[in-house]
Amino acid sequence: MEIHIADLNYTATKLEVKRAFADVLHKSPFFDPEEHKARLVNFEIEFRDPITGRNVPSNGPGSLPNNGTAVLILPNRNLGDRFFRWATRHGNGISVQRRKLWLKIGDKKPPRRLLEVLNKTPFIDPAAQEERGARLERIRHLDVSLDAIQFGVYFQCPDDPPGANRRFSNEYEICREDTVSGKLCLDYDHKLFRIEMGNSVTDYTAVHIVIDLANIKKIGYGAARENYVCFELSYPPRFERQQMYRVYSGDREKDKKGFRERLPSLDDAHECVGPFAFQLRLVLNTDNQQARRNVKLLCEEAGIRPPGKVDIGVGCCGFFRPQTMDAVGEWIQGFRWPVAFQLDALLRNGLLHSGDLHDLRNDIENLHHADYEFAGDVLRHFSEKMLSKQRTTTVVECFKKTLAEDKKTAESLSEGEDAGLLLKRGTLKCYHAIVTPTKVLLRGPFETQSNRVVRKYHDYRENFMRIEFREETGMPLRWPKEVSGRLLIEQRFGDVLKKGLVIAGRRFRFLGYSNSGLREHTAWFMANFEHPDGGLITPDSIRGDLGDFSKVNTIPSKYAARIAQAFSATDPSVRITRDQWDDEMEDLGNDPYWHTDGQGTMSPGLRDKIWDVLVKAQPNMASLTLKPSAYQIRFLGFKGVVVVDETLEGVYMRLRPTMNKFKAHDEEEAEIEIAKAFVYPGTARLCRPLIMVLEDLGVRKEAFLQLQDRAKADVVTANDSITKTCALLKKHSLGNGYGLRRILQHLEEAGMQMPREKSKERTAIDNDFVLRLIKYAQSHILREIKHEARIPIPDAHQLVGVVDEGPAYVNRGYKDVFCLKEGQIFVCVQDPDGGEPQYVKGQVSISRNPHIHPGDVQRVHAIGKPPDDKLCFFRNLRNVVVMPSVGERSLASCLAGGDVDGDEFLVIKDPTLLPIHCVKPASYEGVEPRRLDRPSTVDDICDFFVEYMQSDVVGLAADVHIKIADCMKLAQLCSQAVDYPKNGVPVDREKMPTPRIHMKPDWKKTEDDDPRPSDYYESTRALGVLFRNFEIKPVQPPSSSYPNGESDAAPLSDPPLSDSISRALQREVKRHLKQFDNADKDVDALAPLFRHYAEELRYICLTHALSDRGGVRLSEEEVVIGTILATCADSRWRKSRMHDMRLQAGELVRRVKNARLRVPAGEDVGRDELVGALRRAWLAWDYGTRNQAVFGARSFALIALCVVCEMLERLAELDAPKEQKEGKSKSG
Repeated sequence: MEIHIADLNYTATKLEVKRAFADVLHKSPFFDPEEHKARLVNFEIEFRDPITGRNVPSNGPGSLPNNGTAVLILPNRNLGDRFFRWATRHGNGISVQRRKLWLKIGDKKPPRRLLEVLNKTPFIDPAAQEERGARLERIRHLDVSLDAIQFGVYFQCPDDPPGANRRFSNEYEICREDTVSGKLCLDYDHKLFRIEMGNSVTDYTAVHIVIDLANIKKIGYGAARENYVCFELSYPPRFERQQMYRVYSGDREKDKKGFRERLPSLDDAHECVGPFAFQLRLVLNTDNQQARRNVKLLCEEAGIRPPGKVDIGVGCCGFFRPQTMDAVGEWIQGFRWPVAFQLDALLRNGLLHSGDLHDLRNDIENLHHADYEFAGDVLRHFSEKMLSKQRTTTVVECFKKTLAEDKKTAESLSEGEDAGLLLKRGTLKCYHAIVTPTKVLLRGPFETQSNRVVRKYHDYRENFMRIEFREETGMPLRWPKEVSGRLLIEQRFGDVLKKGLVIAGRRFRFLGYSNSGLREHTAWFMANFEHPDGGLITPDSIRGDLGDFSKVNTIPSKYAARIAQAFSATDPSVRITRDQWDDEMEDLGNDPYWHTDGQGTMSPGLRDKIWDVLVKAQPNMASLTLKPSAYQIRFLGFKGVVVVDETLEGVYMRLRPTMNKFKAHDEEEAEIEIAKAFVYPGTARLCRPLIMVLEDLGVRKEAFLQLQDRAKADVVTANDSITKTCALLKKHSLGNGYGLRRILQHLEEAGMQMPREKSKERTAIDNDFVLRLIKYAQSHILREIKHEARIPIPDAHQLVGVVDEGPAYVNRGYKDVFCLKEGQIFVCVQDPDGGEPQYVKGQVSISRNPHIHPGDVQRVHAIGKPPDDKLCFFRNLRNVVVMPSVGERSLASCLAGGDVDGDEFLVIKDPTLLPIHCVKPASYEGVEPRRLDRPSTVDDICDFFVEYMQSDVVGLAADVHIKIADCMKLAQLCSQAVDYPKNGVPVDREKMPTPRIHMKPDWKKTEDDDPRPSDYYESTRALGVLFRNFEIKPVQPPSSSYPNGESDAAPLSDPPLSDSISRALQREVKRHLKQFDNADKDVDALAPLFRHYAEELRYICLTHALSDRGGVRLSEEEVVIGTILATCADSRWRKSRMHDMRLQAGELVRRVKNARLRVPAGEDVGRDELVGALRRAWLAWDYGTRNQAVFGARSFALIALCVVCEMLERLAELDAPKEQKEGKSKSG
């Protein structure tokens, strides 16, 4: 609705007018902050030309010309009428510059697009908009022309004195004679510098070099023969190309998308040196004396440190000439694989150049000749040392120091250390490569979850490699809407997928990927090798051995998805023969909404045999009192979930047609692979999309706030007692790798308490490291609550979905069978660590990620405990949600298109979170898949992988959806994106709606490394209110918590083992060891073991940080707790890095405990073995506490303390029967 304004002072600005109306419209009676879904009224003020009637554009960063009139535009007629009546009532009115305005209702309807913007976008403070406009205007006038653009590396000559200035080797140069070589600009909105190249008269296209502000380590300027600016970067810049003069279609939204394209390199010459030489030296135009000052002003406007004065000599050393690199490559190929890989990694990761390798040549060759496996470890540690090397230390000095330290450690640990280092069959040491738009980064070897293929060829594992496709930053591929990545992905990544990748002389070719790997843009590659039984093993031969895919091989996406089953990360379990399983079990329901889509059954006997194998591989699960009711499996060509069916006898499994994805070649005997054992109920949490959906379905903000306040209180008060702390660690799965919860529980039994507890009979824990770990855990959880809205829900459960087999019982002839009806579910949860079953009864909501459509949340009835007088399939099922198998449509399919092949569902009982009204679920009918008129080839699979990377918008669509919450079109696109890996039909990015304003809601602020206040608005939705509800105080660890950090702790002056923890354990330890204090020489003997541990921990801290930028690393506390607290724009990337870090840290702890401290495994262990492990662990605890100021010593002590506690508990169990017998004899 339009309301015309008159009697406006000619000097009034748009800012003043807008503020005057906001003072009224943003208060009662037009805005009530307590109202459900309350939001500030958004409106527009226009100063129009009296002749054309068009809005007058801004003439500058201050006032706007007006003729005494303006127009107020409100989002709807109802609000406009209410406001007009209020404003024209006696005593009311709007004044600007002390002059009351005259108002009149307009007779024209505002443009539809403007009304849509006002209705769907928040009100933005006009002062922020005006400030931003003024800044952009200043930036536009800062001109920096360049005579030359040079790519190279900074280096020091071996004979340079310590502390000498570095030099710049110019490896590639752009220098044009016909025009300036480029122009340096600042793109303020995208936080980057852009070097624009091209002649506007003679060139059809312009090429840009794009430098993110976050990529810049330092900027320096100098003046020798020429004025120059040097950029030191963390990773290569991006390269983009666009038409010099674009043709516009008239559709503003369309014209904003994809007009620039990403390039892998600038030209063929740059392609050779670009992966290695990406530092920049810009020669300023000599005709522009203002250029150097403008660079400084651009830095100030960008909010980064301005350039300092430097003196960097320049030359052309040719470190990366093709001829030089060919010679280096031939030299590297002469080494065994562990050494060759690490040498290639030193080059590709930018740690050394060819000249450095020449200086180290003799040392490396001699080391390789003596022991190539040891040489590989030394080079891996050398890589880590180079990441944190001081400038005053030369490359050769750094290498010799690393070699000396590793030799010292290896000599001391050489005896009897290999037996315990054998890896579990479910994991393997794997080499990794990260392919970016310009580089190939090498990592590892790291502990990686295995699959059926690599387990089969475990002895040849060095021929397999995990390849990830990432941005230069290491983050998932993402680019703004104006950039197209098609050319980059097809040329750069497509070539790698189809032609392979040469690493250290070996050509690795595409093998396959898992479905989760596809989502993460990760695939398995392999190099051909000879096998004594199979002959030459190639990617084609491995894929051919998997099975018969003829039914789906005309559909590339399905063909690839079927092959992907073999590459799913699984744990091995038992093998069964053909007479122990069948695949003739009928599905329940109707196509396409089968109730039993993906579900089979197993006998209790088979469940137990599988569980025994899993427990043997993970002994920590042996103490659980509850066995899983369901497993997610891969078996031959079958995939899905198998649920315990107590009517089956012996060892038997029944599978359904919907589980069969392809026919395996040999079905006489096969292994059941376990993708997941559903032992524990998952922790139920809210999340951003669910909160948006529930708010739209009538749940009030106050309900979310109460939950958040309660969750925050639980976290903040967790250190009130050890019991609370342990409950928090267990609930959020923190500190498991180092056994923190077990340690705290034992210390409580030993008479200790938290410092806040005031019991006079107990001793307070005074170990700073342990107390700091608890703070890290609290900070991790609070960050999830605030930044991701992952708020724990007390009366709720996250459970795998299964369906009632009752109707199948009836079909088999059973009588008096209790079956679930439509709208009913069964849930019984039980703590596997011990506890009574808890039946859920009453009205509940059930939902499933990704929570996009409002129909993804449904209300159902939980039946509680089933009747005792009837046969019931699910009576004894625990920690699963059982859904009905009757009705036209499965309940799972109503919830974001789910099924029961492993999908997990959220069941909420809390009445304050139940939807006030429900929406009919979306149909989620699959689209017709893309088909070929011929069988698919591996190139077709690679093409699909390439297309997926271009069209992978699941996260993007979901992210946009919670910013444009009521957009049903986006809900449909999200569903299509989720199904894309199966049907091969991508989401067209061009069709995705975009936010109407450049500003983002304030709850997105923490995902930004450098948030600017003007980039965000205060969201009035529940997410905004939750985000602003509390602040988190960052944890400040000591510098010694970081690799190569300086110790800020005073030398230990107290006597050894005089701390409160040692004193609390004194009686138990002395009882079994017959002594408490340790001899100094025995403690010192642990030094080599500690050095080995600290070196590997340092490697984990450096290689698992979110960024490869120098100086970015994890703290010791983060590794122990299993968290990464750094800011990250992609939560999936953070979780992936956390998962990998936990895996590596867990394996390191396992090696130290089992191989070095020789902790005995199994039940039939004698007292002498337990006492021996206790003695070794007590010495290690003593060593760690004596050296606690050294990086790694505190977590090393924690490993030892966990072993001490475990051995004391096992010894107590061993003594228990004897004590009971003595007690009985005395009482008799």
